Amino acid sequence: MKLEYYESWRGIWKNARGYLTLEQAKAFHEKEKPYVGIISDGETPRFIIKVNFNYEGYFCGVLHLNENLDAPLSESYKWRNKQLFLRSVSERYFDGREISLVTYLYETDGSYRKNFFINGKGTNTSEYGECDVSSHSREMIQFGNYDSILPEEAKKGMREG
Repeated sequence: MKLEYYESWRGIWKNARGYLTLEQAKAFHEKEKPYVGIISDGETPRFIIKVNFNYEGYFCGVLHLNENLDAPLSESYKWRNKQLFLRSVSERYFDGREISLVTYLYETDGSYRKNFFINGKGTNTSEYGECDVSSHSREMIQFGNYDSILPEEAKKGMREG
């Protein structure tokens, strides 16, 4: 697997915009300008790392792409106490023409809200609950080192080249 940098990922068109060299991407990171890292298996993007530098909202996220370059799973992290906290998870299910979406919004106290959507419309069936969020904290990412937010498959692929 290889890692390349771009200014943005355009999910609707399923492609990246604004190729960045390693030096340019590092400058974006140092100047806290948003950018994406794309981890590809051959020519096929598998994971998109989105770095936003929004310390109040979502700091970064990971899109897990399928063979159609859709993101059935996405995770977003919020900057908190010099670490990252897994704040939300969105799981999409593609069933023929119908697209279902389940989102989880986690709070640091363990409370969460679960929402359901079918074809882009909320179902008015939100669930609220408590869960263990002790594993939701991650090390702050550094430029070029995103291991703390990547799934094991991506980390292993990056090590093997």
